[in-house]
Amino acid sequence: MLLTDEQVTKLMMINNEVITTEKTEHYKMLAPIYFDVAVEYCNNPAITIDNALVFIAKAIQFYSNKAGLVSRSMGTVSYAYTTDLPTSVLLLLKPYKKLRW
Repeated sequence: MLLTDEQVTKLMMINNEVITTEKTEHYKMLAPIYFDVAVEYCNNPAITIDNALVFIAKAIQFYSNKAGLVSRSMGTVSYAYTTDLPTSVLLLLKPYKKLRW
């Protein structure tokens, strides 16, 4: 799946990113991955990229920043990160989620 330049610009604007060539390529590379996560989480293959734009932008922002840092120690330098998206990001997909029986 390829994103249009307009969609990538929207993603970057949601996160208040400065639009550069490097950032644009970064978003173009990660957006299809998080779109697949959204489709799988929602159990809804009919979801469109435009429906999931805010989720994709916030997921990219979450994993790009140090937002996933859970613990840190300075002795022998140890960091621990969470790999799960926070519920505040997953709640953005709630209107598109299908029930599983």
